Parts: sequence; structure tokens; C-alpha cells
Amino acid sequence: MSIMQNRAKGAARYRHRPLLFYLLFLAAFFLLFSCGENHKLTPPPSGDSILLFGSDNTLDIITWNLQTFPLAPSTIDLLADIIPQMQAEVIAFQEIMDAASFYELADRLPEYEAFVYNATASWRLAYLYDKRSISVKNAYTIYNGQSNPFPRPPYVLEMSYAGKDYYLINNHFKALGDNYIDETDPWDEEVRRRLASALLDQYIREHLDNERVVVLGDLNDQIQEPIESNVFMPFLSRPDEYLFATMSIAQNPSPDIVSYPSYNSMIDHILISNELFSEYSLAGEICRVIRVENYVGGLSRYYNTISDHRPVGIRLQAW
Repeated sequence: MSIMQNRAKGAARYRHRPLLFYLLFLAAFFLLFSCGENHKLTPPPSGDSILLFGSDNTLDIITWNLQTFPLAPSTIDLLADIIPQMQAEVIAFQEIMDAASFYELADRLPEYEAFVYNATASWRLAYLYDKRSISVKNAYTIYNGQSNPFPRPPYVLEMSYAGKDYYLINNHFKALGDNYIDETDPWDEEVRRRLASALLDQYIREHLDNERVVVLGDLNDQIQEPIESNVFMPFLSRPDEYLFATMSIAQNPSPDIVSYPSYNSMIDHILISNELFSEYSLAGEICRVIRVENYVGGLSRYYNTISDHRPVGIRLQAW
């Protein structure tokens, strides 16, 4: 064989090497990823965590419906990993079915203390608060026994942060309905939610006038609806007294930013009294949904292990 023939065969072998390497890479790729879905949590990239919400020198508050907590055997483990990364001072929860499991979660979070009320045997409301910065003065329920407007009595947390007093009112309003306020039916779901809003407004004006108040929770309705079907008019009709921090999200909903993505709806809300308008403004008017599903591997896994609601947070400039 001539030198030229040897060079031609060598060149041919060289030309085929990239194809050979590509085929080997594909084989290794499919071998690695065809063995089942990997559900192990992956640490966030360097820099800010994808879960981070809180910031220095601000009071950061979150509301989170945990859907029949604990939803799955892995729920407590996941939340024990997720919650510290949010760096919120207070989290208000709804749908706590097992109080003992919630206290178990709190035990896994040494920087947090828990409150779970006993006003109902299930579907409880609860709080976690950072004991390093929050001082709790009292926790109590209001409108006890009034199950028509309040299937779950509102849960008040009286607390102080950076030398200022705050009152959080955690709620889980009546669910379902047909988007129509039936004035002839006192048990109509929309009628009940509207009455709940009116009674909360009344309580704040009578008992918490001039106090810093945050009303939050799963309110099970939209706030941007027309007047004739809007159950939140007791608040919306008083723009000098109240502000829904979640309004901008509700007015421009998309599956990526709403709290209830399966229906592209914003039904988890945070309302502040006018004593907090400046604190909200100075903190940048930040109120947003935290997309926890991006940390646990997507919405499907999030729905199966944590909740069908995303958490919603607000930032307040406390000093």
C-alpha cells in the first residue's frame, strides 16, 4: 500500500471519530436518564437561592396554604429544607390537618417557633415565626362559633418587630361558589365570603384602629372582579384605609405568577391597613408568589408532595 493510500485510510478513520464519539455520548445519556426520575433535591445555583424572599432590614411575611398538611410522607422533609431558605420572619399557614406533624416540622427548624390553633379539629390555621427577631405577645381567634361567615375562625398573631407592634389576621375563607352573589341565600358561598370581609373590616375598625394590620390567607376568591360580584368590596370601597398588595398580580394573571396555577387564579391574598402603606412603599412595594416548584422539580411533584397553592410574600420596611 502506498503512502498516499495509508494517509487516505487514516484520514477516513479521523473523519469518523466525531460521529463515533457522538454516538457513544448519546448511548451514555440515555442509559443514565432512562432508569427513572431523580427526585433528589438539587441545591440552588451559586448566589441568591431561588427560594429567597426575605431581605435585611425588612419584615418579610408569607401566607401559604399547605393543602391538607402533611400531603405526602416527604412533605415535612421538603419543608424543613425549603422554609429556612425563604428567610421570612413570619409564615401564616392554612389547611394544617395534623397539628402534631406541624410541631414536628417546627422542631426541625430551630430558629422558628410554631402556633397552631385548636378552634377546629382539622383544616387548622397556624404560624411559624423567627424567634430571633419576632416577639409574640398573643395569639387568639376571633368570631368563634360564627361558622356561616367563618368556617375557620380568623387567627390573630399580635407581635412586635424592630420595636413596632403588628397584628396579623390569618384566614381561610369558604371555598367554591359560582361567581354570583345570591342575595336570597345566606349560605351562598359568595355571600359568606362577603360577610367575612365585612366582619373583618368591622373588627379592625373597632379593635385595631391605628394599628399596623396585615390580613392574609387563602381567601378563595378574586379581588379584581366587577363590583356586583366582588366579595371584597368592604375593603376595596375604603382605599384610604386598606390596600391589597396582591392586586397587581390579580389584575395581570398568568400561570407563572399566580398563587393557584391550576386555575390561573389569584385567591391567596395579603391586605394591609393604611398604617403600613409607607412601610410597604419604602420596601419597594414587593409582593410576589414564590415558585417553590422550581426547587423541587416542577409543578407535578410540587402538587404531589407539598400543595396546590404557591406561597405569597410581602416585604415591609420596618425601620
